[in-house]
Amino acid sequence: MEERRAASRYNLVLPVEISLALIPTATTSIFIQTRVISTRGFYFNIAQKVTVGAKFEFSIALPIEIAGPIQAYISGTARAVRVEETDESHPGSLGVGALIESYQVRRGWL
Repeated sequence: MEERRAASRYNLVLPVEISLALIPTATTSIFIQTRVISTRGFYFNIAQKVTVGAKFEFSIALPIEIAGPIQAYISGTARAVRVEETDESHPGSLGVGALIESYQVRRGWL
């Protein structure tokens, strides 16, 4: 089978803060971890209800090995393009594939 993805994917576990203000059923930010990341998006597990098309804000903390001695973050907006039930760590948790719509790289503390 031929690979059709335009961006390489990496199995990286990185901390992410997601602002669920853009997801109607939530009111605060939550902290999750990426499972897979690329230049165009990322995949993560979440216990909250998320639907395809839901937009949210995110901030991914880059590891020191990539960013250097000053903490760096990739922040922006993303949209859920795939949502699937998973039977991993928590029953009923969802796997979400997110497409990054806009982003900026920032250095320093949040």
